[in-house]
Amino acid sequence: MRLPFTNSQIHLGRFVAPFARLVPAAAVLPIFQGPARGLRWVAGSGMANFWLGTYEREKVEAFYREISPASVVYDVGANVGIYTVLACRAVGPSGRVFAFEPVAANLEFLRRNVGVNRFSNCEIVPAAVSDKNGAVSFASGGGSCLGKISDRGEYSVPSLTLDSFVSAGHPLPRLMKIDVEGAEAAVLAGARESLAAALPLIFLATHGPEVHDRCCAFLTSLGYSLDFLAPDEILARPPRSS
Repeated sequence: MRLPFTNSQIHLGRFVAPFARLVPAAAVLPIFQGPARGLRWVAGSGMANFWLGTYEREKVEAFYREISPASVVYDVGANVGIYTVLACRAVGPSGRVFAFEPVAANLEFLRRNVGVNRFSNCEIVPAAVSDKNGAVSFASGGGSCLGKISDRGEYSVPSLTLDSFVSAGHPLPRLMKIDVEGAEAAVLAGARESLAAALPLIFLATHGPEVHDRCCAFLTSLGYSLDFLAPDEILARPPRSS
C-alpha cells in the first residue's frame, strides 16, 4: 500500500535535518521517510534531503504512484539515483529500470546506491541522452546536480538517442523521468519514434522558458495532455490516459 507522508514523519524529518551534516559521508543509511522509506542510501551521495526523504517530496510521491509493477522505467538524468532506486522498488523483480547518467562521479554513487539495495532489475547506462549519437560537450555546472550539455563544456561524454537505444533491442518505456538541465527538447527529439510507439507517461523538468515551450509544443503534437506540477515541472499524459 502506497502511503503519503504523515505529519509525524514530516515533523521528525525537520528535527533530524540540522544534525545531518554530522553523518559520515561513507555511512549507508535507510531513507528516512516517503515512498523510498527503508531503502538504503550512501549518505555522501549528495544532499541530506535525499536520505531524509524530503527531496522533491510531492514529485517523488506522484512518480511512485504512477509506476506499475513489472513495467519499464527510463530515468534520464539519473544523477546519483534517488528516482532510480525508487523505480526499482516500484517495478519489482519482474520490471526493468534503465538509468542514464554521463557524469563519472555521479555514476559511482548511482552504482553504489543501486548496489547497496541489491537491485538486479536495473541497468545503468553511462551516457548523456540527446538528439545525436556519439559524443557531446559537457559542463560540470559547479555541482553534482548541475552538469549539462553545453558547447562551452570542459569535457566530452558519450551521447545516445533513445530511438537508437530502443533500436538496439532494449524495451520501450512505460514511464520516463527526464531532468537534464536544459537538454530536454533534444532528449524528446531523439526519442520521437519511441514515444510515438510506446506513449509512456513522462515526468519532465524543463530548464528555461524557450526549452519549456519547445517541449510543450512537441508533446502536444504527439497528443499528450500536460499537467503542471510546478511552473517548470510537467506531467505529460499520453492520449490513452487523458
